[in-house]
Amino acid sequence: MESIRLLIADDHIIIRNGLKLMLSKNPKFKIISEVGSGREAIDYIENNSNEIDVVLMDIDMPGVNGIEATKIITSKYPNIKILALSMHDEEAYITSMIDAGATGYILKQADVYEITQAIESTALGKKFYSNEVSITIINSLHKKSKDKGNELSVREMEILGLIAAGLTNKEVGAKLFISARTVESHRRNILDKLDFKNTTEMIRYAIEHNITN
Repeated sequence: MESIRLLIADDHIIIRNGLKLMLSKNPKFKIISEVGSGREAIDYIENNSNEIDVVLMDIDMPGVNGIEATKIITSKYPNIKILALSMHDEEAYITSMIDAGATGYILKQADVYEITQAIESTALGKKFYSNEVSITIINSLHKKSKDKGNELSVREMEILGLIAAGLTNKEVGAKLFISARTVESHRRNILDKLDFKNTTEMIRYAIEHNITN
């Protein structure tokens, strides 16, 4: 298995050195380069996009910050994944990074095991949030979606539960004797009614409210 190629973007040298020391001991990872700002991260990737799999992205950096850099990188280079590595656990920062295209978000106090898990998951395109970040997201969704479940029809509630249980549109359709296209239409309606951006938010809402089949 080839190593996961990393770019570290953080304006603090001590953080970069610590990450390099920690990650260089793992043969699964290969640190390609390091930069001290969002602008430098963008410039590096524009010239070396085929060399990077995952960017460890800080948020607070001079000039172009991590949020702005993430937007630019993910829009131009969708194959490159962004893992936010920040000291901020506030909702505004987390939401901004996720909306910008970050696949994962962990805190700088994370241990080696969690950082390793986060990088491996992010490289595969799987969402990864540290426990503290997950709690913040769930609490935010709970506030955002409180009492919204009453807006869903019985059929939509049924479909929401099946989606949360991991079924695909085709599998949900087969179970309910409707087409996959109809299921997709219901899925879009659920997202609109609950004012969610994606299926991940919808599933978290279903799990939080015990809407599973």
